[in-house]
Amino acid sequence: MKRQIVFRNNSFFVLTFLLLISTFQVYSEEIKASQDSTFCFVGDTGNVTEVQKEVAEALAKSDCSVIWHTGDIIYPDGISSEGDPRFFTNFLDPFKKVFDKGIPFFLTLGNHDYKKEPRSYLEIAKNNPLIVYPNNYYLKNYDRLCFFALDTTIFDKLYLFYKRRAQTNWLKLKKEQVNNSCDLSIAVAHHPLFSSGDRKKGTPQLSRFLETNIFGNFDLYIAGHNHVLADEGERKGTRQLISGTGSLPGGSPDMQPEGKFNVETPGFLKLKLEERENKIVAEYSFVQAKGNKLLWRGVKAGQGIRGNN
Repeated sequence: MKRQIVFRNNSFFVLTFLLLISTFQVYSEEIKASQDSTFCFVGDTGNVTEVQKEVAEALAKSDCSVIWHTGDIIYPDGISSEGDPRFFTNFLDPFKKVFDKGIPFFLTLGNHDYKKEPRSYLEIAKNNPLIVYPNNYYLKNYDRLCFFALDTTIFDKLYLFYKRRAQTNWLKLKKEQVNNSCDLSIAVAHHPLFSSGDRKKGTPQLSRFLETNIFGNFDLYIAGHNHVLADEGERKGTRQLISGTGSLPGGSPDMQPEGKFNVETPGFLKLKLEERENKIVAEYSFVQAKGNKLLWRGVKAGQGIRGNN
């Protein structure tokens, strides 16, 4: 009964939500992207703020072919159902210009997205070709480039312990399957392993999962959670990048550690690939939303998937 009352009182938002979904059907269900695409990463966009508006406008004006969301899509506590009006007010509406260009969002969920009904994102993605979220962990290949979308919240929250083994086993299997065809490997999830900002590290279970299965295995690990743009350097040959200033930036260090980049500037991460001496090299850059200003850039040569535990 309570759900019916909420639905009726927000009928305008629900109707608009359904209409918006219907407009997406004009796009092919096959996402048009390749190794030559420009991949962008944004996270922690869940609050309707001026910062969110600024970041959404910048993404709409960018050359992004695909956008990966590093989690915390809806603040403060996710959504309760597929028809929850907050998915419209906090995500679809602010990023409408991005969707209008036919740019897809590949989702990973954050800790805030788990607070109500995270399975609702699965149902939304089924009816929306521009929102990709087939499972809470999945693999996406582009020629010699492979993306592993992972769920780190299940290692951050004790009550989700029963979900951990299935993802770990799946990850081991998929790494074996694509090992010979993946020249540049990227893992995308919500929680970073470490930070030079105000959130130093996660739970022991989370740290163990990332240390064992990601660092030393993948070329790049891209996360959100920390509300900064950051290049935290390498650990066991894996470079960690953070893109989490989509709506509430904050938490960068007072002094920049030598050789690292960590700022609380609204913006996003952009990644392009090129081939050098028969190797795939990722050229990545952090972009300030205001004026699309380049803040920091770097390169990472692909070594594929190196270890499997």
